[in-house]
Amino acid sequence: MHHPIHHAILGLAVADALGVPVEFQFREELTRNPVVGIRGYGTHHQPPGTSE
Repeated sequence: MHHPIHHAILGLAVADALGVPVEFQFREELTRNPVVGIRGYGTHHQPPGTSE
């Protein structure tokens, strides 16, 4: 059984990997083109699934 801290860290990593490519985009753009999977080369030009 995993400790809740492990789940929290995993959640943060997933959220960071999903969110970094779309940082600083306007809500209207994200409404037209929502995040439904891993993206790459967004705001920080990182490969898919990575974060700074």
